[in-house]
Amino acid sequence: MPAPNPAVTLLILTAESSEAERLVATLREAGIAARGMVSAQVERLGELLARTPCDLVLCCAHDRDIDLEAALAAHRRLDSDTPLIVITGPESDATESLRARRGGARDLVRRDDPEHLQLVAKRELADLYQRREARALATRLRQCERRAREFIEGSLDAIAFVQEGLHLHANAAYLSLFGYADADALAGATFLDLIPAEQRPRVREFLRAVEYSDREDGAELDTQCQGADRRPFAARLRAASSEIDEEPCLRILVRPAAGAAAPLIESDNHSAEAMPGRAQMIAAIAARLDAEHRPRHPFALFFIQIKGRAELLRDLGLTTALTLIEGLREPLQGILADHAGGMLAQVSDDGFMLLIDGLDTTTVEQITARIEHEARLQRGRNGEREDEAADCVVAHVLVELRAREPSDIVNLAHQRCLRLLAGGPGQGGMGKPTSLASRTKQSAEEGDEQIAERIEYALEHDQFRLVYQPIISLMGDNQEHYSVLVRLFDEDEDMLEAKDFIGPAIRRGLIERIDKWAIRAAIQSLSEQRRAGHNISFFINLSEDTFRDPSIVLWICDCMREFDVRGNWLTFQFQEALVAANLAGLSKLVEALRKIKCRVAINRFGMAERPEMLLQGLALDFVLLMPDFSQRLADDQQKQKRVMELANLAREFNIKSVVTGVEDARTLTVLWTAGVDYVQGNFLQRPSPTLEVSSGG
Repeated sequence: MPAPNPAVTLLILTAESSEAERLVATLREAGIAARGMVSAQVERLGELLARTPCDLVLCCAHDRDIDLEAALAAHRRLDSDTPLIVITGPESDATESLRARRGGARDLVRRDDPEHLQLVAKRELADLYQRREARALATRLRQCERRAREFIEGSLDAIAFVQEGLHLHANAAYLSLFGYADADALAGATFLDLIPAEQRPRVREFLRAVEYSDREDGAELDTQCQGADRRPFAARLRAASSEIDEEPCLRILVRPAAGAAAPLIESDNHSAEAMPGRAQMIAAIAARLDAEHRPRHPFALFFIQIKGRAELLRDLGLTTALTLIEGLREPLQGILADHAGGMLAQVSDDGFMLLIDGLDTTTVEQITARIEHEARLQRGRNGEREDEAADCVVAHVLVELRAREPSDIVNLAHQRCLRLLAGGPGQGGMGKPTSLASRTKQSAEEGDEQIAERIEYALEHDQFRLVYQPIISLMGDNQEHYSVLVRLFDEDEDMLEAKDFIGPAIRRGLIERIDKWAIRAAIQSLSEQRRAGHNISFFINLSEDTFRDPSIVLWICDCMREFDVRGNWLTFQFQEALVAANLAGLSKLVEALRKIKCRVAINRFGMAERPEMLLQGLALDFVLLMPDFSQRLADDQQKQKRVMELANLAREFNIKSVVTGVEDARTLTVLWTAGVDYVQGNFLQRPSPTLEVSSGG
């Protein structure tokens, strides 16, 4: 379906409706999809444009009821750049043209010269669209800069912006890595002060080379760094040219080598012993996982967060409060000493992580209770306490099956802790897990065993089938897209939809086998369709257990090679609710998929509080909105507003939007108006074992 021309809204200042119709028809003859509003009240020009934004104003100066001077004066008062074209009678002269231009008109056209009007209108509209695009790009640039700054501030990687050796800005992870309490403490140190003297010439040359290099991706260097306590540690520097606050600089990312000792935060308490930090904890978690991210033995990570940090700093002062918090190390080390194997790390001035091996659900709950009871701030004389209230919040992650990336395990424990601090749900995280959540998040249900047996029988006897549902373009995309779904047929030829067997499949550890079967079968089907000359692509779901499998990209590559399929014919998608807890792992997966030219999508999109952060953190091609958005959409103004916001947000990141669950023609009309790129739903076509798009609704 061809891309529709943008509709142009005209405001025609005339008292003659027939003249307005003639002007609209003239522009339509030139291929301009014009629709007009007519008014003879030039003094209401501002009110009319405020109520209905217009693209072009045509002022019929030859009309006796139109006061040209009043129209030009009203147009000059507008807070708008909507162009105004004056239509004159055949008797107009150069003096009138000059007066109209001085009054703000973009051009003057004779009434009997339709070709001139068409040319002028096309020129002015093109100019208007360019101005709008320039403003939109400037707005997007400001938003991207703001979001990039927010992303850097929230990043667990140590990042700083350096100009001529001086720190312009450093995030919290950078300050923590080098042992500085705040940005003021770092202000007196140059970047080379954070490098041991013997390494400085090498690092200085490295930074100069990056500064004068044309490479946008920068360069890396393995070297030694030193913190505020002058203790050296091995690290990898990644430097690239950048800009902050319109100042050219270098963006430097510092990653400690595994096992590197973390420097201490500068404080008045110099007697404290060095303690492992976040990087060392991540390395310790990584050492407990095999190549497929399966734990060599079960372990648990506890995140301990002090309550009321701000109040402590306010009431006791910085040094006293930090000394008080450091006092928690002793009871935590006592708890660790009672278990064979583990680590205690301080990841911030008010947060600790405790890693303990060989635990199960019962012992994890027992240790959580013990930490809450024993990890107390000694605020009274001689350490006595008058109350029994816990001073910290404790969240945990128990790792027994295939795990996330190590940094995602840390992030999950921290997120659970924040939810507890905010009074939200505890270890379960977000209430009922989403449908493709991993096995560890789901509880067994009655009937799982029987369905699991049917699944295993179907896998062994090839009784799974693919069905396809078209994803229809509203913007003229000539490629056909299909969502690939799985159905199960048992030995009696009874069909089960995915919603009937996906849960048991996940809980019984069978989902990866189903996903791999679906990937291979879809790629084989796609190969056959492409050889038959059909320009189609497939959208394929990945469950959480599957995309955590480090070998899944190799499986995809093998299937693509076997059936001679290109990566850009495939889009792999995962659910929004699973992104936050798997961001590090998914970032690697997306990067790997892009290397083989596959596209990436998030489905069930739009429920996160800040969806822009997901789009900022992952390089996506599509977002598929929650089906709930399309339910009774035509009658719900709030839903319409939200859908438009999400579609515009996706467009800002050059991502295509798809609304799923479309069930009626009225919804389709609303979505086209909202600027959505694609639609999917039973109204367009129900899932079918064939790849033929139905023509009816």
